[in-house]
Amino acid sequence: MEIWASPEPTVARIDATTYRDQLDETGHGAREDDLDLLASLGIAATRYPVLWEKSVRSKRDAPDLAWAARRLERLRELGIESVVTLLHHGSGPADTSLIDPEFPEAFARYAGAVARRFPWVRRWTPINEPLTTARFSTLYGLWYPNLRDDGAFARAIVNEALALLLGMAAIRAHAPQAAFVLTEDLQSFTALEPSVEPYVAHLRERMYFSLDLVCGRVVPGHALYGYLIDNGVARVTLERVARLACAPDLVGWNYYPNSERALRRGAAGGIDDVPARFHRATSPRPLLRAAHERFGLPFGLSEAHINANEHARARWLYDRFDDLAALRDEGLPVRMLGAWAAFGLVDWDSLLTRREGFREDGVFAFAWPGETPRETAVATAVRALCARLAPVA
Repeated sequence: MEIWASPEPTVARIDATTYRDQLDETGHGAREDDLDLLASLGIAATRYPVLWEKSVRSKRDAPDLAWAARRLERLRELGIESVVTLLHHGSGPADTSLIDPEFPEAFARYAGAVARRFPWVRRWTPINEPLTTARFSTLYGLWYPNLRDDGAFARAIVNEALALLLGMAAIRAHAPQAAFVLTEDLQSFTALEPSVEPYVAHLRERMYFSLDLVCGRVVPGHALYGYLIDNGVARVTLERVARLACAPDLVGWNYYPNSERALRRGAAGGIDDVPARFHRATSPRPLLRAAHERFGLPFGLSEAHINANEHARARWLYDRFDDLAALRDEGLPVRMLGAWAAFGLVDWDSLLTRREGFREDGVFAFAWPGETPRETAVATAVRALCARLAPVA
């Protein structure tokens, strides 16, 4: 099992004119010495951003990769493998979006340009959490294009699937050895009363949407094939996705305290959902087993972080290591555990929709540009896990 530690790199478009850039807001974008701090942990790899929005102004532009070149070359010198991410909760430059018909091909051109510049990069995450990004942008109205519409969601998730597949093909044209790493939310849904069970059944299928699409499973007979057709996706488009299908080489699941949800009928007739931990014990182990039974792919947890004090964050990391170690002992193909938000994050309590400066520490404490981030108990935990040491009581 590899141990990873990675910065929070989201560049999300919140509305037509507003972007949130976690690389800038956490100071990491201006601190190259942060890479030496990552190396001091003894980690094998880091998920590292070469983001579309930060490299171009238009979807037709050639990218400026100078910042990325300095960072990726330095990580290589330090002996840390870069798992390169091209979109992280983003939707591209200002002249595109998740529902733009040109989005998949434009993204693939960018992916190919990055691979041409860095053909030695072995592992790639073209789009982080495509399902989550599509939900937040087109079902919940939180991020651009700020819609609450099943038709927009259907277009967005299929566009992202095509972008992933075309993007990996473009990457492999320059880096034939490139491995496809897909990261996604690890979710579960529980119906607290019979009236919401049909909707919960839909959510249980939807939580695998991105993987089902890129693996070529969304064909006639799939539980959500009709949903996509009914919401405006052309059959020829789904046939194209299935024809291009390419299973990931590695799946990174992201699990948080509120990843598991419990639903019931609300007072006004709608559906309310709350964290399932308020109603029952929760654990990623059965969810990871179920995902592996469905896909049979190598996997791990690519983000381990909670909003808590440093000792609770370290305990969360140790607990997730224990989860993965237990599954590995059962014979499942566990590959990695990723400590997340290496240099903290900002305003995720509002999903970036409010600028209140709510800062969370990560492996290192939050620091302003020019300051040196302080180690936390999580850094000690990462070192211990890298050295295969027992957790410190």
